[in-house]
Amino acid sequence: MPETKILNSINNAIQGAGSIGNRLAGGSISQPGVSLLGTNIPLQPLISTRDLFLDSMSQWTNSIPLNTQFIVLFDFFPPGLNTTILQKLEPNVQSTGFDMSIPKNVLTNFKNQSIIGCIFTHGFQIAGETLGYSNATIQNNRGFIPGTILGNRGAFSENEFQTTFRETNTSFLDFVIRPWMIMSSHFGYVARDESDPIERLKSPKTNITVVQYTRSKEGLSQIPRKTWRFYNCVPTSIDQRQGQYDASSEGVNNYNVKWVYDKYEVSSNLYLSVSNLLQSINPFSF
Repeated sequence: MPETKILNSINNAIQGAGSIGNRLAGGSISQPGVSLLGTNIPLQPLISTRDLFLDSMSQWTNSIPLNTQFIVLFDFFPPGLNTTILQKLEPNVQSTGFDMSIPKNVLTNFKNQSIIGCIFTHGFQIAGETLGYSNATIQNNRGFIPGTILGNRGAFSENEFQTTFRETNTSFLDFVIRPWMIMSSHFGYVARDESDPIERLKSPKTNITVVQYTRSKEGLSQIPRKTWRFYNCVPTSIDQRQGQYDASSEGVNNYNVKWVYDKYEVSSNLYLSVSNLLQSINPFSF
């Protein structure tokens, strides 16, 4: 029959283009094999690839996380970040110039920084990693293909960590971050004896932690899925701001801040307690 000839032709084309593994497993459109329908999964009957994918993605370990669920924590704020030091570092016409004591105390208190992280944080951006490469030069290589040589890993100064903060009446950006940058420019990014109180006042560095959360199960609170830690962070730039008499410009204003750091690490948060929770959610081992 014509239909059979067409079907056989399609089968031959698919089997010819398939991988060695698919050819070994066999299968065709009329009798689908591994590549088209599925295969026998342990403890499961013949299951389609589509159903297996959907079943796997429904498990907690493979499900899609929520991008909006995160907090940003500052380990501490530099002790030298105060009015006395800033007013000595910067020329002041008015006595209130760079007087940051009251706003800084409010902006960095426990309520605004520790319960749910820095409440002024709107977002973050973690840079990727870069690794240089080149080819191994061969004189008169003729038909030989030069090999590949890996080069230098990108410096952290090139892979900046960024955070975005929202502007509020007390302005975390202008009464914490901006003075912090001025202080850093005067004292520099150098190693200091932290046990010396005077040297510690000159240190502009801190550690920043980003904790990313995700959904767990109905009736249970969210759980952390990943933690980023950046060490010896110093702000290096802050977006410009502007104001204008335009009703359309009213709303939440967010500004980027870039940070330099000298090391970082990323950690999985599948601790024992979380693993026990996941076992109750996910019947399959992982």
